[in-house]
Amino acid sequence: MMADQVMLTTSSLRVWVLRTSLLLVWLLSTLFLSIPVEAASADRWQQLTDEGTLAREQARYREAERVFLEAGREAEQFDTADTRLAATFNNLGLVFHEQGQYAKAKSYYERALALWEQAVGTEHADVATALHNLAEIYQQEEEFEQAEAYYLRALAIGERVLGSGHPQLALAHNGLGLLYRTEGRLVQAEARFHLALALLERQDGTTSADVAPILNNLASLYKEKELYVFAEPLYQRALAIRRAHLGDAHPAVAVCLNNLANLYHAEGLHELADQQYRQAIASNEGSEEPSERLMGSILGNWAMLAHERGLLDEARLRYERALVIQQQTLGRSHPIVARLLDQYAALLHDFGQPLQAGLIATRASAIRTRGLK
Repeated sequence: MMADQVMLTTSSLRVWVLRTSLLLVWLLSTLFLSIPVEAASADRWQQLTDEGTLAREQARYREAERVFLEAGREAEQFDTADTRLAATFNNLGLVFHEQGQYAKAKSYYERALALWEQAVGTEHADVATALHNLAEIYQQEEEFEQAEAYYLRALAIGERVLGSGHPQLALAHNGLGLLYRTEGRLVQAEARFHLALALLERQDGTTSADVAPILNNLASLYKEKELYVFAEPLYQRALAIRRAHLGDAHPAVAVCLNNLANLYHAEGLHELADQQYRQAIASNEGSEEPSERLMGSILGNWAMLAHERGLLDEARLRYERALVIQQQTLGRSHPIVARLLDQYAALLHDFGQPLQAGLIATRASAIRTRGLK
């Protein structure tokens, strides 16, 4: 699964945090083995679920949504105590979550949670699945207390059901690490990331794809602390894992390349940063369904690099393209749009266009003012 949720600092558009590839789907692969249903309908539901999961993992989101909706229609024919409709709602939530459509994702997760609690009770791994995914949404909505409560409840259920050392608990520890990092609780965040990695270590030497997001998250934490020598090998390892599992052209690979570029940018290694941003754009564009929001963020980062290097014409083109994309995907009043506008205004000052720069800066200020109300 990919991890394409973005966390941006208030001072920069350059920090990408990988999150959603670790959305909990704990026991769904074995969940349905003991449920007696009509064979043909059950087989059709499973076939659709497998097809939808593959499409989502390959970032073919429109196809994934269509297939999961069809799977939902199949699941509606089952007994009311059957949990497959809940699983389908959870899968639809994942599709929208990974695209940054949080309101839709939240609605499906809540429906999945209600059905699972009704069918299997409140102390079940499937309930932990929905709780974890909802915690991700609450974190995006900056409802941090609610997010922590859901993460901790999901983790407690997982420990009771699976045991405290089970690898699948790494997902919950990673989520808590991200939350604590957002709140500035860096020591606690680092501890959670290390615990998550320890749980995923395999004795046979193979590497799970789920390791990559945690490596990125830990690397981003070290980057914030300016411990660049620790961050770079983690970013490189995450990129290698992603390429091995997904190939060169995938939004998740593009995120890794963007993160590495951000690190080089912070270190003042501008040529290396430029190369990585260029590769990130190519990786995203080469995927079957490029992420527009990701494209806008990479372009904004790349524009800042060009501006710092004095390449004003390149910076202007990239800022303008990034603004078009982000206003379309996030809305004209989103805080990220305001940050881009501020950076674009600074560029216009350097072009000797103070009147235009002032108008752009005023618009950015108005967005922030509305956000405080």
